[in-house]
Amino acid sequence: MALMRRTANEVFVGLDLSLTGTGVVVLDNECSVLYAETLKNKLRGMERLAYLREEIHSVVRKYPSAVYCIEGYAMGSRSGQAFSIGELGGVIKLLLHTENIIPYIVPPTRLKKFIVGGGRAEKDMILMKVFQRWGWEAKDNNQADAYGAAKLAQALTNQDFANLTKPQVEVVTDILNPPEPKKKGNK
Repeated sequence: MALMRRTANEVFVGLDLSLTGTGVVVLDNECSVLYAETLKNKLRGMERLAYLREEIHSVVRKYPSAVYCIEGYAMGSRSGQAFSIGELGGVIKLLLHTENIIPYIVPPTRLKKFIVGGGRAEKDMILMKVFQRWGWEAKDNNQADAYGAAKLAQALTNQDFANLTKPQVEVVTDILNPPEPKKKGNK
């Protein structure tokens, strides 16, 4: 049961959570960019989490009925930062929960496949593909990932496969129809 409110004029928010540069992109249903920002700061610890929470909360207040899509955790990146990144993810997920928003959480490999056609891609490739595919020039890789997440939110909501590539259709289908979890003891 999704708690997200639907409107005739859908709005889609993509979030690329990062301690050093959180990308936030808001699109309308015609893919006009309503807001694009990379949230950077020199704060540490709780002050950084509070800053990012408040900045994202301002987006939530402005777009409360939007469909949200968050790039999930990259398991192999910055092992020393794993707990801090997890704390940021938890803070933002709790914020959305308190606003009755259930976001799509998409693994980085799925988001990359949606953007570039495969599960692995360098940051420059993502920037280039966002521009080539959708004609939007992101200021940095954080915004490019967030734009891709917003486009994925749109595809998950509209389910209009006519303008999607085969890899994009596969990503949307996999998210909307996840495989049944295997029970313990079954192989």
